[in-house]
Amino acid sequence: MTVNFGFKNDPDLPEAIKLLKDRGVPLDDMDTSYFLSRETVVPTRGAGMAMWREKLFASMHRNATDMADFLNLPTNRIVELGAKVEI
Repeated sequence: MTVNFGFKNDPDLPEAIKLLKDRGVPLDDMDTSYFLSRETVVPTRGAGMAMWREKLFASMHRNATDMADFLNLPTNRIVELGAKVEI
C-alpha cells in the first residue's frame, strides 16, 4: 500500500488504512502494528564536518518532530527499531 499526502495535508495513517475496508481489505485497528526506525545522531571527532556543525545537526535532529506523532499513530501499537549514527 502506498499512501500519498500533499504538502498542506495533515497525515493520518490510521485513517488512510481504514479506507482499505472499502477495497476489500479488512484490517482491525487493534491487530495492526506500526514499525518505525529511530536514529540517534552522535557527533564524532575526526575528518568530516566541523564539530560545531555536527553538534548543531545532532541537536536539530533530536528536536525534530517524532515520526509517530507526525503520522498520528497510536502509541500502544508502535514498534521502534533504533540505530546510532555517527557523523
